[in-house]
Amino acid sequence: MWSSPPFPGIELLSDPARRCADKSALAASLGWWDVTRGSTGSPPRIALTFDAGSGAGPTPAILDTLKASGLHCTFFLTGEFAQSNPELVKRMAFEGHELGNHSWSHPHFNGIAPGEAASQVSRTESLVREVTGLSTKPYFRFPYGWKSDALIRQVNGMGYLSVSWTFDSLDSLEGTSADEIRARVSRLACPGAIVLMHCGSAQEAAALPGVIEDLRAAGYRLVSLTEVLSP
Repeated sequence: MWSSPPFPGIELLSDPARRCADKSALAASLGWWDVTRGSTGSPPRIALTFDAGSGAGPTPAILDTLKASGLHCTFFLTGEFAQSNPELVKRMAFEGHELGNHSWSHPHFNGIAPGEAASQVSRTESLVREVTGLSTKPYFRFPYGWKSDALIRQVNGMGYLSVSWTFDSLDSLEGTSADEIRARVSRLACPGAIVLMHCGSAQEAAALPGVIEDLRAAGYRLVSLTEVLSP
């Protein structure tokens, strides 16, 4: 089991309230609502973002690769994932990755009542705070990308920017190989891209070292969501 020193001694986590306020100010500067791409300025940046809502088996390998590459990325957590894998979530936080909200149980939000949608978000926020001391605000990603104007307004009102993606690596599709994932990301890469990846994909874990190598060779800086959204 992975373990870490107590959080209060970690400089990275010393002032979570201030960091959350800074990110909320960034979200406000973007007009809240929904984002699909970040800044296209120079040097070119790309954010690799990982949804953590299914199996956790490949996640340690993904975290190992990111650590070896010196990268800090953004993970969108479901409450069920955090509840089942608290040590992995602690590791994400300890190693400097951003944590976003991906609902509690990954439902289709277009098919649930507003009260249940609010509960899906707030329960995950509470649990992640309990596990890590960090907030998932202000980043929320709708499961399956299914959303509506009313749902975006609802999560905005709860303090979340809706975060979609520029392109999907397709790592969650059955039969997609690591080589295909690597080639797709390299082909679709563009300045400011927000790339959708998944913690439960063994193919993603296998492809990730090559993806990082290719993007760096093409001149991209690989950054967190906050960094790619910043001017």
